[in-house]
Amino acid sequence: MENASSASSPVPAKGFNYKKTIALALIFIVLALVALGYWIYSLTRVSTDDSYVNANVVQIAARVTGQVLELDVQNNQAVKKGDVLFRLDPAPFLAVEQQAEAQLAIDQANLANARATAQRVFTLVKEGVLSQQDHDDNLAKLDSAKALVALDQASLKTAQLNLQYTIVIAPVDGWVSNMSLRPRDTVNANEPQFALIASDYFWVDANFKETDLARIKVGAPAKIYVDMYPDHVFQGVVESVSGGSGNAFALLPPQNATGNWVKVTQRVPVKVHVLDLDSQYPLRVGTSAVVVIPTHE
Repeated sequence: MENASSASSPVPAKGFNYKKTIALALIFIVLALVALGYWIYSLTRVSTDDSYVNANVVQIAARVTGQVLELDVQNNQAVKKGDVLFRLDPAPFLAVEQQAEAQLAIDQANLANARATAQRVFTLVKEGVLSQQDHDDNLAKLDSAKALVALDQASLKTAQLNLQYTIVIAPVDGWVSNMSLRPRDTVNANEPQFALIASDYFWVDANFKETDLARIKVGAPAKIYVDMYPDHVFQGVVESVSGGSGNAFALLPPQNATGNWVKVTQRVPVKVHVLDLDSQYPLRVGTSAVVVIPTHE
């Protein structure tokens, strides 16, 4: 009897799992809020992680050919405008300057003699002792002596400048970079020896999608997140928008007039000036960054 009653009794139904249902509903709500927040975020700002820090880079070169006598800086060293970077051996240039000074002295003496002679000839011509042709010839010699003195003065000035150019100084504040120069190296005039990264002006080249450009205005504020300093935010401003995409200025631009053409969203460089440079967070050329530009009023 006991077996029969137990077999005929109904199996109790599983209870409704309220906790699991509530948990799933909460997860769904959170995901919906995240999606809504991202949608609102995308409506009010544009951003790109295809961005790189840049600065003015001055190529340092001597203006005369010579041998490096002294190297006053090292690679990656910070320098101030006017600091001596390196010096060339001044001996050859000093010799040229002394030679120019000596030649100028000789021709100035000749000019003085030519003036005195011209004065005497002029007096004799007035007295009728010499002809007018003698006077004209002496004037021509005087003009020639003057021209030689002017040429000597120009040569001396050039020699003095070349002697000054043996001392190469920093044109701006910045950091020495990419240096391989060593003492006793021979450098050629106007041939770059190393780079000097200017420290007074930095910007970010942010490559935005072409579909975002209509929402980017020159003068708009921007936030810059440099990968080197994830906890620090730089303030910036949109300075300019390039007139073409990056591919447009490539050495070999793409040829879209082909049968296998595929449309690809292009990126256009946007120059964002960094406003709040901080010595505690020095920027480095070529490092990665993320740029966010608000687009709402």
